[in-house]
Amino acid sequence: MPEYEQDLLEDLVKTNVFDPVLIRRMVRYLKPYWHRAALGFGLMLMSTLLTLAPAIIVAAMVDVVFVPAATTTAIPVGDGPAAAVSAKGGLYDFPGMRETIHALVPEGGDLATLLWVFAAVFLLVKVFQFLVDWGNGYLLASVAQSVLFDIRMQVFRHIQTRSIAYFHRHPVGRFVTRVTNDVGSLDEFFSQALVMVLKDIVMLFGVATLLLVFNTELALIVMMTIPPVIVATLVFRRYSRPAFRKFRATVSTLNAQMAESANGIRVIQLFGRAAKNQQRYDGTGREFRQHFLTFRHAHAVFRPVYMSFQAIALGFVIWFGGAWVLDEPLGTGGFTVGMLTLFILLADMFFQPIRDLTDRVDHIQAAFTGAERIFTVLDVKERIPERPDAVKAPRFRGEVEFENVRFSYLPGEEVLKGVSFNVQPGQMVALVGHTGAGKSTIINLISRFYDIDSGHILVDGRDVREYTLHSLRRNIAVVHQDVFLFAGSIRDNISLADPAISEEQVIEAAKAVGAHDFIMRFPEGYNHILQEAGKTFSAGERQLLSFARALAHNPAILVLDEATSSIDTRSEQQIQRAMRVLMKGRTSIVIAHRLSTIQRADLIIVMHKGQIAERGTHGQLLGEGRIYRTLYDLQVNGAVRERV
Repeated sequence: MPEYEQDLLEDLVKTNVFDPVLIRRMVRYLKPYWHRAALGFGLMLMSTLLTLAPAIIVAAMVDVVFVPAATTTAIPVGDGPAAAVSAKGGLYDFPGMRETIHALVPEGGDLATLLWVFAAVFLLVKVFQFLVDWGNGYLLASVAQSVLFDIRMQVFRHIQTRSIAYFHRHPVGRFVTRVTNDVGSLDEFFSQALVMVLKDIVMLFGVATLLLVFNTELALIVMMTIPPVIVATLVFRRYSRPAFRKFRATVSTLNAQMAESANGIRVIQLFGRAAKNQQRYDGTGREFRQHFLTFRHAHAVFRPVYMSFQAIALGFVIWFGGAWVLDEPLGTGGFTVGMLTLFILLADMFFQPIRDLTDRVDHIQAAFTGAERIFTVLDVKERIPERPDAVKAPRFRGEVEFENVRFSYLPGEEVLKGVSFNVQPGQMVALVGHTGAGKSTIINLISRFYDIDSGHILVDGRDVREYTLHSLRRNIAVVHQDVFLFAGSIRDNISLADPAISEEQVIEAAKAVGAHDFIMRFPEGYNHILQEAGKTFSAGERQLLSFARALAHNPAILVLDEATSSIDTRSEQQIQRAMRVLMKGRTSIVIAHRLSTIQRADLIIVMHKGQIAERGTHGQLLGEGRIYRTLYDLQVNGAVRERV
């Protein structure tokens, strides 16, 4: 199965959690910032009260100003605000309203004065609400960004500490999606959706409280629509979330395919694979579109259903409330135009947070799906274990010994079958053999990128599992055939930003391996910034930089993984000189593609199907070995074997 298809299947696996567990896991990240979060939440409560105040002001203004003005031929003057009140009383008789108006309106004020007072109070409330919303938004946004920073760093650290086997099973696009798209979904959730959702919930309870306080009967009529809205939401969630999960999972597949195509563009164009790749990408794109449209279809059905419940509730408010205004005996003692206005405004405000919550279902859905996928990665325990009693390795002498080592990448498929050999400090040992014989596996096991199934790997007489991973790998440098250079300066690529390596050591290492001259061709010298991971350098120059990197770190054990296989013949002599400098005084284990580069090896080990088939020096194997002699003959094209 292609990696991107396996990745899709893994992305579709649900975490063993329910939504409340997801929420609790996400909320844990708020703990370090709870002071700011609590202050922001307090400002949110204040903002909610300020949002409700204008509706009460407008409704009171209707009863206290506009109704009296419409029912009299002249605006009363000189009798104070009480003269402007209708016979029904309405909001004016609501507890505290009379005292508030008398406190705000000077004695002898008329309806015009009342109007100006209401307008001024309305404006002041809005200005204060703006200031509160600004403080609330800033505080909660800072908390959200702090939380997202912590999550990004945790995901990045977690990915970097997984075992090499984990990376072999998952394409690059998967991790790009985790650290960008999925964390981005949480970013939108914490920065916007969560803040607004909390505000909507507070608003919902605030409006419901006011509705119940002003008129219980109409409040219950409005709230009767809540159960069907909840049922509709649960049905929508049941059908939308699987589609949304699949649609987000295909994003990983699309990213993986794009990364694969970009990395392999030379091969694709050389072998005419562009049309085939396009066909595959189009298929994934159509699958992505189908999952997304399925989700949007559910959303398109849900919104009109919800809106119909809102219309029904408002219709009942107008029907019953209007009847109480027109026919007082149907009312409960003075239900006025202002109170009807207030209920219409509050009923609309009651459904506004519900409407906002439904509109934010996309963000909430994306956040929950992203959280599931992020926590799936964070829950992966696949890493090389370090013993609690592991010791820090000293500077190694360089003795390496394999004792009956068995290893398999997959259960039941052994790659190494009882391998045993010994390398003395300072010796050069070469590993040769056909592809798949187990050479690269041996060097990966020395650095403990994998743990063996049985046997022992000893360095200086001690099992590698007894050392801390960092101190073990600090003593080992590996130079690969495909040199990886980081974005940054040449100096940083040699020192790997290790503060223990001075600039003088960087320059000395570059001079020793013959890289100094081509580095100084650049005006910036060692400060030259590499473009496209050093692809503008030749293969030989990149290899020399990797040699300088290894030399600057001064390892006790050096591993060369076919370091000269991609070098042209012209560059080979310079590389060979650099290798001799690099290997001097160090235990060196070399995987050789060109047998001419290992003729001076102290020991040559010939691997065949996971076992050591032959061992000896170059001369011994030419005389006695069968596999080595065959490999050598193939390389020299049947020329007469040179006996050393």
